[in-house]
Formats: sequence, C-alpha cells, structure tokens
Amino acid sequence: HSSGILDVLEDLKEKAEGQLSELRKAETNSRHNFEMLKQSLEDQKAQDAKDLSDEKASKAAAEEGKATAEGDLQMATKTLETSTAELASTQGACMTTAADHEATVAG
Repeated sequence: HSSGILDVLEDLKEKAEGQLSELRKAETNSRHNFEMLKQSLEDQKAQDAKDLSDEKASKAAAEEGKATAEGDLQMATKTLETSTAELASTQGACMTTAADHEATVAG
C-alpha cells in the first residue's frame, strides 16, 4: 500500500520537475527575446540620435546658406536700384543731348 503512495509521489515529483524544466526553458527564451528587443531598441535609439544630430547640422548649414543668399539678394537689389537710377539719368542726359543737337542742326 505504501509503495503505491510512493509511486504516486514519484510520478508527481517527475511531473513537477518536467514542468519546472519547461518553465525554466520558457523563461530563458523570454529573457533572450527581451534582450534581443532591448538591444534592437537601443540600436534604434542610437541611430535616431545620430540622425537627429545630422539633421540639426544640415539645418544649421541651410540656415547659413539662406542668410548668405538673403545678403546677396539685398546687395543685388541695391545694385539694381542704383543701375536703374543711373540708366534713367543717362537716358535723360542722352535725350537732352539729342534735343540740343537737333536744335543746333536745325538752327
């Protein structure tokens, strides 16, 4: 009678050990999966930080280029205004000289 109880206890022990082994294996797999995910996220975070840094540098360079272009545009606009005024003055002088010449030739 006691051997039947011992057999049942031995079976329960083997079953519990089997379950414990399976749970340990599942825990190890879960831990491995977690570590892989963690590493992947850390790698992505590092890449994102690098991308952000690159974008900031690119933005700063673009802003510098924009400032230079705006300065060039202001200078070109001033030059155009000056040239337009000089052209109008030269055209006026030319018309006056032409009128004076016509008057001299006709007179």
